[in-house]
Amino acid sequence: MNYFAELVGQEEVKRKLSFYLEAHAKTELVPFLNFVGAKGLGKTAFVREFAKNIYNTTGVNKPLLELNSSSIKSGNQFFEQVFLPHIQDQEIICFFDEAHCLPRDFTYALLSILSTEKDHVIDYNAGKANYIFNFKKHHFIFATTESDKLFIPLRDRLTTIEFADYNTNELKEIFQKALPNIEFDEEALSMLSETSRGNARSCVLRAKEVKLYADRFEIKRFTKEDAEKFFFILDILPHGLNRIEWQILNILRKEGNCTLSMLAAKTGLSRTAIQRDHELYLIRKGFISIDNVRYITSNGCKVLELVKK
Repeated sequence: MNYFAELVGQEEVKRKLSFYLEAHAKTELVPFLNFVGAKGLGKTAFVREFAKNIYNTTGVNKPLLELNSSSIKSGNQFFEQVFLPHIQDQEIICFFDEAHCLPRDFTYALLSILSTEKDHVIDYNAGKANYIFNFKKHHFIFATTESDKLFIPLRDRLTTIEFADYNTNELKEIFQKALPNIEFDEEALSMLSETSRGNARSCVLRAKEVKLYADRFEIKRFTKEDAEKFFFILDILPHGLNRIEWQILNILRKEGNCTLSMLAAKTGLSRTAIQRDHELYLIRKGFISIDNVRYITSNGCKVLELVKK
């Protein structure tokens, strides 16, 4: 059975999750899954689709409770405001998004709660209160963009599901699924997918902009000329570079190389912002390299020439 027919790509993820769904149908159990990958790769979409296919013994779909981990301030808050009203005695799937933000005391509690080697029912004692977790009724799923920040003993109790960047053909398919009423020239579709940064979320957002463009100019066929006009109007740079990344490349071409501190001073951004929000993509695309200092590559120089054009 194809459980994820509506979702594009991530074939390895689909195979693993399909296996766990089929195993659940026999055992009522689901491993404690940890969806890991960069922002925009579809982790939440896959969690939701996975949850749609989990049923109890009477054939009723189990509801999905989505929790932003940063909203959980303490273990006590979780037990009083989440567990008692929403989980206790219920059949439910709990999804902890951005799990690296979970508070430390609740993380420690999870180490005991998720210790199901001997039994799927855990009687967890917290002070004077006892909380019963039945993991044939309760299923815990986690997701994080920063797996390295997840408490290692907790991470070791989870089954990792890793997400990869989307290839060009998959991005094209996402565009076509999102815009079924628009016909694309192959070259225009390639140009659009190239600006999506290997990212499904960016692809969907770009598709919404294409829909606005098509409605504005009353077109049903999106050509290469439309793509060029579209990019000009919305200031979309090659490979989906943003203006700060473009600025970094220009600085490196002019200076030859820079330390992180020099880049921070010249851009007015913090060192952390440069590393977290901009360098990773430039490195992944092969536009810059780091060897104590940052320097632009030949591919990075070629991209700047494209921007000039």
